[in-house]
Amino acid sequence: MRRIAVAADNNTVSGHFGLSEEFIYFDTEGETVTNIERVHNPGHRPTELPEKVMDHKGKIDTIIAGRLGKEAAKIFEREGVEIIIGAEGEPEHIIDSYIRGELHSKGEFCDAWMCEFFF
Repeated sequence: MRRIAVAADNNTVSGHFGLSEEFIYFDTEGETVTNIERVHNPGHRPTELPEKVMDHKGKIDTIIAGRLGKEAAKIFEREGVEIIIGAEGEPEHIIDSYIRGELHSKGEFCDAWMCEFFF
């Protein structure tokens, strides 16, 4: 089983991990989604939020977002979580692309000042 978390706003991939409205957790077996759970973002705390997302009902394997800060990326990388940034669109379509091996990370991690500039 793989567990994938997608940062989302209004049923689209969020432009930024920390500022997302919610996280949608997809449990998968092979190419099949076996469970979907939506969890409200508990608040943007740069060093705490990645830990909360990773530890919600078990470890995640992958995080998907539009943008992601460098500090959050370091935490995910330290824990062996695959990071996909630059994603856009509806989370269900993004997951289908990911499962088929068609979704790849693009762009760069942002610094706090860059994230504030865009949002």
